[in-house]
Amino acid sequence: MVGFFRTSFQLMEEVIMDNNVRCEMSQSESLIMDYLWKNENENGKGFSEIMEYLNEELHKNWKKQTINTFIRHLVDKGLITVDTSQKSRRYTAALTQAQYARGKANKILNDNYEGSVETFLSALSGGKQLSTQLSNELREFVK
Repeated sequence: MVGFFRTSFQLMEEVIMDNNVRCEMSQSESLIMDYLWKNENENGKGFSEIMEYLNEELHKNWKKQTINTFIRHLVDKGLITVDTSQKSRRYTAALTQAQYARGKANKILNDNYEGSVETFLSALSGGKQLSTQLSNELREFVK
């Protein structure tokens, strides 16, 4: 079973590394990502739409420069793509929310457990052996 988890996490890590994506963001940056994820079926969002959402719907009262800084950080991390082929720039999430969550979990695994699912599961279970039921549930969940 551990081999199955290891393979799943390694595959996601390869996808993220190939795209040079850093699966980490600040709480403020996550507000922008949440907005883009909610509207992922659209053709991206313009800066003014993002600013309107943050300031009018979320009542943030942020200046253009602040929002532009958050967007630039997200672009630098590979989390947002920018389409400049239109009159104004359009911003789109580079990963789905599920892909981001998997990448973040993989980062936690690598940063805190030396990339070892065995070490993670041991810490999670308090060093006790997992029950057969929990082991089966985890296997089904990962599939």
